Amino acid sequence: MAGTWALNLFDRLHIGHEALLDTLGDMAEPVACVTDGALMGHDLELRSLIQPLEIRVRRLKEYLRRQNMDHISVDVVSGLDELLEIAGSTTFMMYEGPCCTEIKSGFLDERARILNVKDDLQFLKPVRAHDGEKVASARIRRGEIDRQGQVLRGTSEQPRRLAESGRSALKAPKGDVFASRDSSPEKRVARRIADESPAAVIAVGDVTTDTLLREGCVPDVMIVDGITKRGPYDGDYSSERRYLIYNPAAAIYPEAWSAIDTAIHDGSHSLVVVDGEEDLMGFPSVLLAPLDSVVLYGQPDVGIVWIPVTPENKRLARALLDRMPIIE
Repeated sequence: MAGTWALNLFDRLHIGHEALLDTLGDMAEPVACVTDGALMGHDLELRSLIQPLEIRVRRLKEYLRRQNMDHISVDVVSGLDELLEIAGSTTFMMYEGPCCTEIKSGFLDERARILNVKDDLQFLKPVRAHDGEKVASARIRRGEIDRQGQVLRGTSEQPRRLAESGRSALKAPKGDVFASRDSSPEKRVARRIADESPAAVIAVGDVTTDTLLREGCVPDVMIVDGITKRGPYDGDYSSERRYLIYNPAAAIYPEAWSAIDTAIHDGSHSLVVVDGEEDLMGFPSVLLAPLDSVVLYGQPDVGIVWIPVTPENKRLARALLDRMPIIE
């Protein structure tokens, strides 16, 4: 035998993937195989929102390292040529779904014909989300569930990308600026929050969130990505609920809308961790937050911007959002 190969997109590494890897770890010569190209399947929902291959591979390796499962190798297969490079009879493990269509419809037959091998194809029992339905990356991309199978509020918003020509217009603050030159903007913001008691406080950005927490002010929703203008940022964010989403720079994906909406309404101090960038997360925050809330974000080398959630700012946010092209 040539070992056991678990085939999957490994998009938005979730509890279903974790179950697959747990099973794989007990097999002989285990290989976690990230599918791409012709093996991705043609009927995938929101296919254009699938994480790029390099991110899927990197996140998979990071997970295996954290779980002390380094005995599992990681490989990439994108077509028949790579499958033919796996010598000897092999066990292939996978979940039923669009990604396995090409495997079932002839690729393993080609291996048998060309290599004269007899492979074993094993389908795993699906992992269920909290609503009883299958956990699937497509459901996460749509914003129906999170990676742990928790049901989110969902969204009807389409994925959008900010055109290069529109980026300069979004840099201007749409609220009050607490300037760093006037000393400790986080202290003044914390005092204003205490004085005004907004309906909800949403902090967007690592430095803004971290400095407010250091002042003893815990926002209702904290949105961070571990990155600042100056590089990686390792903040200590205390929260009651945590949501992990994938959202690349200059884009807003459905899962971002759904997770932020859920975080605003879950009655907890919640943390939304963005795998990617939170540069546009102010838009869903303003549009989803109740009136009389405040959205805070940091403007590098300037200070903290205080955006009151008013009907006017909601209209402005929607108008700017509607200028962003929908990702087909």
